Amino acid sequence: MLQQGAIEHLETFGYCLIEDAISAAQADAMAEKYFQLHQDPANRQIFQDPNAELYQTLFGVVNLDEMCWKCIAHPQVLEAVRYFLGDGARLGEACTKWVKPRAPQGGIHSDSTHDLPARLPETPWMINSIWMITDFTVENGATLVVPFSHRARRSPSEQDIAESHPIPVCGRRGSVLLWHGGTWHGQGANTTDDQHRMALNIAYYPAWWNLMREGGHQPVFPETFARMPEDLQGLTRHKVAKQRADIYEF
Repeated sequence: MLQQGAIEHLETFGYCLIEDAISAAQADAMAEKYFQLHQDPANRQIFQDPNAELYQTLFGVVNLDEMCWKCIAHPQVLEAVRYFLGDGARLGEACTKWVKPRAPQGGIHSDSTHDLPARLPETPWMINSIWMITDFTVENGATLVVPFSHRARRSPSEQDIAESHPIPVCGRRGSVLLWHGGTWHGQGANTTDDQHRMALNIAYYPAWWNLMREGGHQPVFPETFARMPEDLQGLTRHKVAKQRADIYEF
């Protein structure tokens, strides 16, 4: 069961932290794998930006690493996801994010709002999560969030960003941060010379969400789907295909 108060914290503040959701040893094994995946030239084509160096996002991790499956279908996470999105909630994407030393801060933003009305829905359209595969610290670029910002029901303007006070959400590797899609957030700056921050970013959407709007997201390959446990198949059966164009493009 979800630790006491996590759902209430997410509902009130726009985010919550579930500490030690997987073991440090499991996180270490995943970190080793993910650093290898990012450094494999064959995977450059599924980077969000193939030219990125200091801040890298690798899509399609569900096909590349079975260790992430436990995180996607983690019961504590799904309890919160289904509370907000309903029992039909499903996987949007699972991607890894490598923040290298001296990476600058990312832009403060809300998620998946580019074609929503300016006045954002009161009903959540997304619950996002980021697994701390390495320790998250202020120095190495812990995710920044602006508490209560989801209640503004708008994407942040330049003035909003200038006047906001984002806080870093730090935690031990194996912990997971969840947030409402409308919560203003961004990647913190890695001000170190030698610390690498690795994360697993898993996004969930309600059954009514049109996933074709999400650029870069990858399908679940049929051979991957066939190996999945039943609970994970229930979260991914809508995006099974051999290539992205089969399900993400008209």
